[in-house]
Amino acid sequence: MSRLLQELKRRNVIRVAIAYVMLGWIIAQVAELALDSFESPAWVMKTILLLLALGLPLAIFFAWAFEITPDGIKKEKDVDRSQSITPHTGRRLDFAIIALLVAALGFVVVDNYVLDRSMHDDTSEQPQLVSIAVLPFVNMSNDADQEYFSDGVSEELLNLLAKIPEFQVTGRTSSFTFKGQNRDLRDIGQQLGVDNILEGSVRKSGDTVRITAQLVKASDGFHLWSETYDRTLDDIFVVQDEIAGEVVEALQVKLLGGAERLSRSQSGFGSGESYNAYFKGLYFYNQSGAGIEKSVGYMQEAVDLALDSAIAWAGLSRALTAYAGQATFDPADLIARARAAVDKALTLEPDLADAHLAMADLTFSVYWDWAGAEAAANRVLTLRPGDLDAQMILADLHIAFGRLDEAERITRAVLEKDPLNSRHARDLVRILFYSRRSDEALQLAESLIDENPNMPFIRAWIVGILVTQGRPDEALSYVQDEPVLFARLLSLAVAHHALGNLDEAAAAQQQLEATFGAQGAAQQGLIYIFWGEFDNAIDWLEIAFDARDPGLIDIKTDITFAKLRGHPRYEALLRKMNLAD
Repeated sequence: MSRLLQELKRRNVIRVAIAYVMLGWIIAQVAELALDSFESPAWVMKTILLLLALGLPLAIFFAWAFEITPDGIKKEKDVDRSQSITPHTGRRLDFAIIALLVAALGFVVVDNYVLDRSMHDDTSEQPQLVSIAVLPFVNMSNDADQEYFSDGVSEELLNLLAKIPEFQVTGRTSSFTFKGQNRDLRDIGQQLGVDNILEGSVRKSGDTVRITAQLVKASDGFHLWSETYDRTLDDIFVVQDEIAGEVVEALQVKLLGGAERLSRSQSGFGSGESYNAYFKGLYFYNQSGAGIEKSVGYMQEAVDLALDSAIAWAGLSRALTAYAGQATFDPADLIARARAAVDKALTLEPDLADAHLAMADLTFSVYWDWAGAEAAANRVLTLRPGDLDAQMILADLHIAFGRLDEAERITRAVLEKDPLNSRHARDLVRILFYSRRSDEALQLAESLIDENPNMPFIRAWIVGILVTQGRPDEALSYVQDEPVLFARLLSLAVAHHALGNLDEAAAAQQQLEATFGAQGAAQQGLIYIFWGEFDNAIDWLEIAFDARDPGLIDIKTDITFAKLRGHPRYEALLRKMNLAD
């Protein structure tokens, strides 16, 4: 052993190993800083570390087997010991190690003291983010049907506070989870991860409205501020502005943008009837499903009563876009009306966040204008930094182009602000599945079922994951409880075919076609991909393209479509959708 150690020292193997480890550490630290600055995906850093680790045994091997001589690099066995210059090389390596040690210490000092202090100084100039949740205001009216109005007041207050960059506002879905529950505010604050809670009540009688609002410190339940407002319907948005201003003052927040940050829509509404119609439309929009048609009707009524209201036109556009996405008939007329409505909203009020959000919805889900959708979503976040819908549109854009690391980062950040939003959690399942992390996706999907057994679409995702993993018998057990018909039929066709039950699979596929026709084209394409009939699959995908089926948006990233890669018609479809590499 002592002879081996002496030989390692003579050949400078130990010095080379020490120098390599130190140089590798410095490279890794510098790379981490540089990659963080460029927001590079995590795999880049992992690749660098892997290459550095693989290089160590190679460096040790070369130090043992070769020697630097005045005539160049030679094999160690070919060098005359009496002519060897390894002692001289060793001294040079000693100097190199000392230099690397100094560089490493210098890096540690700069990173921990200079850069740390600089970052601390920068952040100290920025206001501390204030976390707040707006709970649904309680309907205290004698008429239970006035619930839409109290919900509307709450949601508009949430949107108003989300405009303030200094606030971190919990998403609507999580806040409204506690609707009708008489829970301890301290428990709610802990579950939502917020320091403050805004709650209240609304009593509406004719054109008269009484709004009571109170701000509570979530940690101990103590009231920080409360106020009661008696106004008419025409003043409802003015009251919301006043409440938001009082909240800011009570929390002693210094706004970077000044008081104008709290300004609501400039155009407003022309009458109390228009307010009512808009809040009803908002209420049914958030019900989704069958409620979306009612939302369109009420938003149209709000527009008819206030033709100069940008926010009403924006609400109509979003409702029409959502309706077009689930219509069982040709949605061309709905799409045209949605575009006209959002154009009108932007003409009336170019800086209205709701109008840009409507444009982002429409350009992403219907027109597949990716650049336009990104620009609109970013404009929303400039006007209303806390808008989670705009952030999720950006996440969906990243998914469409296969930038899954960035999509996951945004989605997890949104879930921190809207932790009880199962729809966004389902989006995370989708991202994990596309990232080929099917075990993680399956685990999350099953936890979502435990929390909400009636959650739509999640069982269809589980079926897709299990069939992809070669477990169709388990997949079939999830199908019957899928609440959405077209998703259930898709799952039946896929699971039965994987089990060899071809008649049952064909029956499900035919029922899907008979019920939904061209509006189920994307699902038909998926079925035929799972069946291995790729030309039939692309026939349906081309129909989906003509119908602007939202189910086609993930065609580049969904691993199910990977089986079509290289097929000329599939590649042509990617080019038509501006998704080609």
